[in-house]
Amino acid sequence: MAENKDPLFELILNDEEDEVFAISFVAEPAIEKDFVYFGKQKQEIKFAAVDNLKHLVAGPILIPNKKIIRVDEQGEFYHVFFTSETVDQIAHKYMMDKYNDKVTYEHEVPVKDVSLVESWIVTNPNKDKSNNYNMFLPSGTWFGIFKVDNPKLWEEVVNGDVKGFSIEGIFDHKKASLDFSKLLEKDIRKYTE
Repeated sequence: MAENKDPLFELILNDEEDEVFAISFVAEPAIEKDFVYFGKQKQEIKFAAVDNLKHLVAGPILIPNKKIIRVDEQGEFYHVFFTSETVDQIAHKYMMDKYNDKVTYEHEVPVKDVSLVESWIVTNPNKDKSNNYNMFLPSGTWFGIFKVDNPKLWEEVVNGDVKGFSIEGIFDHKKASLDFSKLLEKDIRKYTE
């Protein structure tokens, strides 16, 4: 694993104001994993197969211990990550706060007629339902399926203009004082590098 000198911060939920308040459909997801849209009209997989009847989109929302690059106000690079425990807290709080229809496009435009209809945390990467969508994700990943009844957004999905999910939220930053490689379990290194 290449040594990275950029500062590393763990993102945490520290108080009631910290939360994920929306999920955005984006062209370049920070977690570097695309979603799939699927159904019975096409059975080929580019990054997906399409079903113009169901309008379902499935993919990882958050992957634990995945280093995500960010830029601060001074233009300096740094990395952030979420532990699997924090991913679990975020997913549960999101659902308990009933935010399943809080969706944006590229973190800018609120989108109506889109809802998170299934959500779970991957517990067994080898036997998880996400494998049915040709995704093999590490334990602790927050996975979701959205129903997209918004015609403009569905067209963006089908055209490949949006490819994944990105969270919008407020988090505390905790400086990571340990070697990031020690956080990673051997069986998930291939998913996070």
